Amino acid sequence: MKYVITENRLKNLILSYLDSIDWWEWDIGDGEFNLADGQYNTSKILYRIQYSSMHPHREFEVIYLSDGLVTQLTKLFSIPNLDAIKTIINWFNERYDKSLTMDNFEWMHEEDQNEDE
Repeated sequence: MKYVITENRLKNLILSYLDSIDWWEWDIGDGEFNLADGQYNTSKILYRIQYSSMHPHREFEVIYLSDGLVTQLTKLFSIPNLDAIKTIINWFNERYDKSLTMDNFEWMHEEDQNEDE
């Protein structure tokens, strides 16, 4: 039997799924932090504040997402990568009172995960 799930309902399911993960937050100072799915697992989300090399006093926020987290959502909920990324960013914004967009998104690299350990 096939079910039709509305886009809004799917979004709510994904947000509930993200809320249900046992997130562990590591504060690394200066307002930046890592999120991992469990106390001893690798980071899935990194929040960073970066400074412009062109304008010394201008800073901008960056959210780094692991490919594994995005892939997990795309497989579990049968959604495209772009939708998974946008949903994670929206969830993050709600949870941490941020206003990040796709312009703030970067892929996490292996060295990003290990830089603060």
